[in-house]
Amino acid sequence: MAAHEDPPPLEQPVERPVLSPGVRWLARGLTVLGVLCLFVGMLAGVVNREVVDGSEFARHADAVRSDPTVARHLGVALTDEVLEAEPELAAVRPLVESTASAIIASDALGPVVRSVLEPLHGALVSTDQDQVVLRIADVAAVLVTALREVAPDAGARIPDDLEVTLSAFGGQDFTTDLIEAAQAIALLAWLLPLLGVLLLAAAGWLRLRTWDSALRRVGEGALLVVALLVVGNVVTGALLGARAGDGLSGALVLAIWDELDDSLWRTTAVVGAVALLTVLVSTPEARQSPAALAARGRELALGTGTPRMTAARGAAVLGGGLLLVVRPLQVLAVALVALGVALVLYGLLELGRSFITYLDRVSPRPGHAHGRLLRVVAGGLAALLIAGTLVLGGWPAGTRYPAASRPDPGCNGHVELCDRRYDEIAQVATHNSMAAVDEPGWFLGEQPTGVIGQLEDGVRVFLIDSWYGQTTDREGVIATAEDGRDAALAEARELYGAAVVESALRVRSALSLEPTGEPEPYLCHALCELGSTAWTPLMSEVEEWLEANPRQVLTFFIQDEVSPEDTAKVFDDAGLLPSVYTPERGEPWPTLAEMSESGQRVVVLHENVGGGDEYPWIIDATIWSQDTPYSFASPSDFTCELFRGRATAPLFLVNHWLSGFATKVASASRVNSEDVLLPRLEQCWRERGQIPNFVAVDHYDLGDVQGAVDAINGVG
Repeated sequence: MAAHEDPPPLEQPVERPVLSPGVRWLARGLTVLGVLCLFVGMLAGVVNREVVDGSEFARHADAVRSDPTVARHLGVALTDEVLEAEPELAAVRPLVESTASAIIASDALGPVVRSVLEPLHGALVSTDQDQVVLRIADVAAVLVTALREVAPDAGARIPDDLEVTLSAFGGQDFTTDLIEAAQAIALLAWLLPLLGVLLLAAAGWLRLRTWDSALRRVGEGALLVVALLVVGNVVTGALLGARAGDGLSGALVLAIWDELDDSLWRTTAVVGAVALLTVLVSTPEARQSPAALAARGRELALGTGTPRMTAARGAAVLGGGLLLVVRPLQVLAVALVALGVALVLYGLLELGRSFITYLDRVSPRPGHAHGRLLRVVAGGLAALLIAGTLVLGGWPAGTRYPAASRPDPGCNGHVELCDRRYDEIAQVATHNSMAAVDEPGWFLGEQPTGVIGQLEDGVRVFLIDSWYGQTTDREGVIATAEDGRDAALAEARELYGAAVVESALRVRSALSLEPTGEPEPYLCHALCELGSTAWTPLMSEVEEWLEANPRQVLTFFIQDEVSPEDTAKVFDDAGLLPSVYTPERGEPWPTLAEMSESGQRVVVLHENVGGGDEYPWIIDATIWSQDTPYSFASPSDFTCELFRGRATAPLFLVNHWLSGFATKVASASRVNSEDVLLPRLEQCWRERGQIPNFVAVDHYDLGDVQGAVDAINGVG
């Protein structure tokens, strides 16, 4: 049997030095100041990240706008204004109210709100007063135009000088105060936490003259700050809930607090985990083994200890119990985050311990020196982690986790479709698939998520627009290449109106962009300045998705401003060329199963220019497809008559959405319902003698588009 190894002897407790009253009071004063600095610094950090940062401010403001209670109150306020301008609408006030609230809470307004607020936020904290006036005038222009689109009668009564009246707001001297406040918060967010750590470390060192005591005081001070934050969070939430009232201002206060509250809890969890581990490792014997560290933790949690420790433990248990009663789910989330952080830090400590053990084995004089090194390394790491965590000012917000892929039972969602030819099935198609509400840079989104998210949700046909764009001197903004800019500008003005386009360009600082790169293929809806997606990287993601989903057949129906040659290069660079399918005139289309087995399961159509003999897989849509009109003001205007293509073309596209960007979501909810969509598809099938192969919609997630398509396909 192996010889039993005795554990290394524990270090003797350090004898407490005798402190003079002056030193004791100095240590207490440093502790109080350190705790105060940490507390204010953490709050400043959260504010700096969530409010002073322009992108986060815009995200939070958009979330407040879409809060159901806020949207309802804003809908009431907007209805009051509409009825004041048009009293005859009083008889249908409930309808006006519900429509206004739905539009205000709509996901489709998200890109507009965020695109407007981020540069407006930047203008308000800039030193250029003209920028403030310009931004607010542009916001007014966009919103006034939207109101005129939603309620033309009321919009016609809006004073022509409303934008000028609102822009006077930008000339106020309050912007100077905003600039100074933003600068002060940014400074305090990193200075106060560092100062607090140094003050607490000094207080701990004065008491015992050891680095362990300094580290312990830092951890204890941070735990006290965490306790103050927890109490302050709960009390503030309770007071706001009790005093907010039932009006718009109360709803706004509660929605704003909900946005900041999450960040405060995340910060509290992370700092609490780091601080607790710091207290544990500041005891020398707790660093000897995992068992010793666990024993120290049990002692703190369950042992008797000093009266002060017992009181602190009782207060912690009482507070934790109350939080579990008041906010159980949030406490669970905070506990899981804290546990994760603690495990990461403990893992780092174990790696350090293994390194010291290795040094002891290879060193001719193992022992105490390496143990001291471990203490120094552990203590220094813990102190740096506390300071670094506090300086960050909060855990990153807005984390999104990709939806888990659902197992697909067959070809494009159904086993029954595998044996059907490509031109014998109906499929859900998304109009302007690249214009996603949840992706940055899109001023007016028409789908809830991007192409990859749509693939995960079962969409297999994508209507996209290809343009040449160039990078510019403004990060994140792509300019339409000069050769296509006039056409793109004309299309955008036709879609949104000249006033909105000009204001939107100013909001995105896109009126005087300087191109910095060569023209490259992008997916844009008219002007790339109003939103763009780099085409090649997206198709590379599509290729990876296809590899993971071998029985799926995809279609890209492209409104092409990019040449067939450059389109082919995009597909080649993305690795998709082996997957494209080339149809043969006069030959029947293959079944989905045959396309999957051959690996050629990507169909590409160009609206304007086909690929010819050089790129025969880029199919000329004017020959191979036919469609319906696409400009409809109301469901009663829907028609199935031939619009583009030949009546004998084998593929049939049904365009099914309503015009008007301000009512995209409300319109989609209305026309995507099965009782509207299914009868139209059946009517088009009867009139045109061909199954609607591509059913193109806005906001595919609203209504029951898939249900209507399944009914046409006769699958459950």
